[in-house]
Amino acid sequence: MRSAEHYGVVMTYNKNQQKLDKLNQRKQMDRQDFVRQELSAKIKNFDWSDKNLGIRREDVNVIKATARAFNHIILVRDTNFSSLQYIGNKNFYPKPMDCKVKTADSDVFIPFASRNIFSKTAGLVVDPTIVGSKAFKDSKYEKVIEAWNDFLKDKTPDEKKTKIFRRKGTSSGFFAVDLNINSDYYGCLMISRSSDIERRIVEGRTIATNEGSRKFDETAMQANSAWRSANVWDDNIHDYKTRMQYIHGDYDLYALLNLDNINQATITESINGTENFCSEMFSEIQDFLNRGIGCPMIHHGDQFRYKHQGDKLYAFYPTGDVYVIDESGKTMKEIFTILYGVL
Repeated sequence: MRSAEHYGVVMTYNKNQQKLDKLNQRKQMDRQDFVRQELSAKIKNFDWSDKNLGIRREDVNVIKATARAFNHIILVRDTNFSSLQYIGNKNFYPKPMDCKVKTADSDVFIPFASRNIFSKTAGLVVDPTIVGSKAFKDSKYEKVIEAWNDFLKDKTPDEKKTKIFRRKGTSSGFFAVDLNINSDYYGCLMISRSSDIERRIVEGRTIATNEGSRKFDETAMQANSAWRSANVWDDNIHDYKTRMQYIHGDYDLYALLNLDNINQATITESINGTENFCSEMFSEIQDFLNRGIGCPMIHHGDQFRYKHQGDKLYAFYPTGDVYVIDESGKTMKEIFTILYGVL
């Protein structure tokens, strides 16, 4: 039998190097185990007694059922606590994907002429140039203004002047700031639902459909401020009066981790002119969640590949367990790579 040297291959064995390699390998394994334990300790049990949960208690069981039904770990970003009171109220609507404006943290008194206007801004999307910095906490007003300016960057001078903004990627639908000084929600942003609500008479009954109404939009764009503060829902007629709704915080999906395929492909699509990155099962999970919650609180795909901003996350497991993760961006990256096996 010919030796390795016959083929020009020089094979050397260094027993000391082998020992060092094995030692380093063992240290690496011990280090990973240590980090795994450390990170596991950072994932806390869900506390039902927490008075400031950023998620409605009745929605917890809905998300638990969804995680179990789809065999997913579902991570939901903490939502503005003040937004939760508006979920399901027909005069309010969860923030859609093409609205990146921030929600206010507290109600404010807004200086106007010789008096102050009290506005119920807490938990609602607002025009920060009207409500001012006192509506926000933790000195985040600079970021709030940055988000508002980004929202305005493709708007026309006339839209900026009237504070009525057409939506992207659709021939109908718009956003408008409530400028009625007698409104309880002065300075808050509203959305016209005319882009997805249309009515027709069928056998003497009014039927709501999901077809757009361009005519309504054109009329509303010319309207005065009277429609801005009117309740959108009329209990007497059980129908929409103005089709305008104030916007509150939605539920952001931080991650959908499919345990049957942890590194599944990401799909890119466009929603109202905005790119949406989501998993292959997102649409099914979104529909399941929104039906259970009772309103469209989930508008877009999971965003864990984006920069983590230090928000608290709720992690729902198929086993029914729920955990809280409240860590920095660096720690979140470690959690995903070591605990969840996702890069």
